[in-house]
Amino acid sequence: MIRHKSFCLILVFSLFFLTGCWDRMELNDLAIELGWGLDQAKKNKVQISAQFIIPSKIGLGQTGRSGSGKTVFIESGTGKDTLSAVENMQKKLSREVFRGHRRVIVIGEKLARRGLASILDTYSRDPDIRLRTDMLIVKGSTAKDFLEASYPLEDIPALGALKEHNQVGGLGDTSLLNFIIASMSEGITPVLPVIELIPSSKKQERKSIKGFQMAGLAIFNKDLKLIGTLNINESKNYLWLINRLTKQSITVDVPQGNGIASLSLLKMNSKIKPIIQGKTVKCNIVLSGVGSIRENNTNLDLTQSKSLTRLQHILEKKAEKQALQTIGKVQKQYGTDIFGFGEVIHQKYPSQWKGLKKNWASHFRKAEVSVQANLTIRRVGLTGPSLQLKKN
Repeated sequence: MIRHKSFCLILVFSLFFLTGCWDRMELNDLAIELGWGLDQAKKNKVQISAQFIIPSKIGLGQTGRSGSGKTVFIESGTGKDTLSAVENMQKKLSREVFRGHRRVIVIGEKLARRGLASILDTYSRDPDIRLRTDMLIVKGSTAKDFLEASYPLEDIPALGALKEHNQVGGLGDTSLLNFIIASMSEGITPVLPVIELIPSSKKQERKSIKGFQMAGLAIFNKDLKLIGTLNINESKNYLWLINRLTKQSITVDVPQGNGIASLSLLKMNSKIKPIIQGKTVKCNIVLSGVGSIRENNTNLDLTQSKSLTRLQHILEKKAEKQALQTIGKVQKQYGTDIFGFGEVIHQKYPSQWKGLKKNWASHFRKAEVSVQANLTIRRVGLTGPSLQLKKN
């Protein structure tokens, strides 16, 4: 009994040493930001733009279009670095900027070509910035133009870019994290998804923007400067090669069947097997995937194992060809290792890597790469044979 009373007294006494939430911020005092943009300004300054929620408009079923139905508003600021630009933007806001819900970071192409090294520090240092954020390059335009574009399918236009990235097979909300990791690694160079604005087709609205769409992949060098791009199909091949693709479709011409067929893949994997023979660097890549036939405009009866095996072989050859074309383009045109060949060599041959890493870009250009695809067709659809197949 005495012990129990003593314990209670200790608990009561300890309450005097507890502090309250002295630094808390009420929701009504926060400007909640979901989209963030960076552009190059005059005199080598940085312009930041942000897409903020209008709390009174959220949940009313309205869209982010112009007029009284707007659910977001855009504000911007300019400074010598991102911090001073944010401070200049804060002067125009009655609420403190809250970055905890940031989902998308967009960067204008002009700033990306100048280089991102000078602005990257704050994104790895500030604990309030979410690393699981989608980071995109705006092709041929500015980040501010992108944030000001309307998007009819989403209340928050910036979220449309995140969802589009997911729809084309990207993981989404990991671009910033992957970019930072690659920028600090020796055997891989960073990339970012590319998005482009869609101008209105109406003659009287030539300067207006109808929306935006995913346009491929931006390639950076070790100085974090944009040096080139891949188109949307090449970017899908890249994502498959590095094991980050969530879905893919392959369409092939089938000469033996006098038509075309399409395979939809949902389970994909890749393995990179490096080999060093003297001064020659080789990388053997194995792609695997499981999917279903979604369209068969040939006269092949895919319920027959022989026809199914024939089609599967053609699909594998197409996947191998596409992957090799993407790798060859990066080797010849850009000479920067975005696939992480250097990383896997570092893991398997740590001693040889010490001599290779000093001039890895040159070794990457000369590397001999082979690709083998192993695809499995699990389903051929509900109708069985093609509708074009005659009864006999």
